[in-house]
Amino acid sequence: MLSGEFQNFYKTWLNKADSYHTDDLSDIYDRFFTLYVLYNRIYAEVTFTLVRAGEINLANRKRFPDLNAATTYIVKYIGADKLVTEIERDDTTKEALTKVCTLVEDGVFHFILDMVTLEPRREDDLNLMRSLKSPDVGKKAMAIVEMIYAIRCNTFHGNKQFTTVQQKILIPVSTILRKLIQLAYSKLADDATTVLERD
Repeated sequence: MLSGEFQNFYKTWLNKADSYHTDDLSDIYDRFFTLYVLYNRIYAEVTFTLVRAGEINLANRKRFPDLNAATTYIVKYIGADKLVTEIERDDTTKEALTKVCTLVEDGVFHFILDMVTLEPRREDDLNLMRSLKSPDVGKKAMAIVEMIYAIRCNTFHGNKQFTTVQQKILIPVSTILRKLIQLAYSKLADDATTVLERD
């Protein structure tokens, strides 16, 4: 069984994210940031669960593998097929993913920026979009989590000004992120119950 503290954290932060429900720019930002705080806690728990199961090894690491945890480990834990199927089965998240692809394809938003000049890397953006549309579920699942991580990097470390362009991308990305959080939490809860029943 998941700890009471973890269950409470999940409910509190999910409810907090859901309380930002207007199209006001600051609400849209606050919703994404709040969801990402929760996602950070979720993927940390997923990482430690995989370590305990012997599926990954963090020995000799000097710090937490944030990028891998938020992307590779989440896909490994949920399963690429399950992740993609659940996003495409839900009309809201399916539509959100289509919206993200359109914004990238039309050059409205750039996910991948040059680390020095902050200029858009258009070809990298198009490669990401192609992966988001890929029939290969492994490639598509990784593109989804990498897209969310790129948005996190751009909004947490990049330009903090609120713009309507960022508004257009944060709405669909937050919808997808919320679903991803629910999928990971649900599996953590199921796995914790299974372990408890075995013991």
